[in-house]
Amino acid sequence: MRRIVRTITTGLCLSLLLLTANQAHADDSDVQTVAAKEPVTVSVLIRTMDTPGRSGQSGILEMRMGNSAPFSVMLDTGSVGLRLWGSQPPAAKMTTRTVHSFLNGTRVPGLLGTAPMTFAGATTKLDVPFQLINTTSSYIQQWKNLNVVGILGIGVGKGDLTNPLVALPDVLGLRWSVHFARNVGARGGRMGALVLGDQAPTDATMHFVLPYIGENVNGARLWNDHAADGCWTFGAGREQCVPTWFDSGFTVMRVKGKQFAHVPVTSTDLVRPGTRVRLAAGSSAFVGDRFVAGDTGSRNDVRVIPRGRPGINTGNSYFFDFTVAYDVVSGDLYLSDPSRKGN
Repeated sequence: MRRIVRTITTGLCLSLLLLTANQAHADDSDVQTVAAKEPVTVSVLIRTMDTPGRSGQSGILEMRMGNSAPFSVMLDTGSVGLRLWGSQPPAAKMTTRTVHSFLNGTRVPGLLGTAPMTFAGATTKLDVPFQLINTTSSYIQQWKNLNVVGILGIGVGKGDLTNPLVALPDVLGLRWSVHFARNVGARGGRMGALVLGDQAPTDATMHFVLPYIGENVNGARLWNDHAADGCWTFGAGREQCVPTWFDSGFTVMRVKGKQFAHVPVTSTDLVRPGTRVRLAAGSSAFVGDRFVAGDTGSRNDVRVIPRGRPGINTGNSYFFDFTVAYDVVSGDLYLSDPSRKGN
């Protein structure tokens, strides 16, 4: 009888435990569901300023290295890694290895260093390599005059350095979005944002899937961001689908390839003002963007080089007109209307 009672009692206890566990699991699921609806994001403000030489406008953000004071860098999706000029940050560990970068078309040497990097309170999980440029040039001096001490390259492709963002913890280093706010007239210093951990837009205007090209030294996936499948039409010409590169660090759109030899241009190889330009994602039956070529940098200035390997560098106008989102897990790149709620 005692064995039967014990069995019954044990069975009742197990039932109660299972019921309690199931209820707890259900409660956890509810918590997880609520948490899933509130993704963790960090917004890093981007200030817009005139680019040196007033060729257009650039996005500037503040960051820190170790316990340094905040400093300003230009945000560039067209390069990979942090390039600094000036004094060595206090938290940096320097090496004697030389690395190079191209600044304004010139190959510039510098020393390789590593340091933890922080963006609006979010700090990398490990020390990130960077280039310390110990030479100067008129281009660097122009940026120094604006209190900008480097270029933060957040391209998702290959480079001699790594993108600092992918070293951030959890989802902050897996996806992000970029939007610049265009300065108009005397209204300077308008604020856009780099949103770390931002989710994919629910209704993107254009969607591109970048080709996978491997992993960086820390295992983060790399994607060929010079090869979005963009299909372009200039004026009455035929549509041309060529590798397309969304570059926030360049103020002029650059169109290369002999198939663009018949695009109407001025004597300085700029697309003739008034020419209609259209862009569609290669996977879409719809035109995602239309604009009229002009002569304003970071807006509608388009230069044609009718030779060489075909490809289009969009320049940074698309970062003003759209929110550009990246997912380094899947290689997805999205352009969405920044004025639409939920994008």
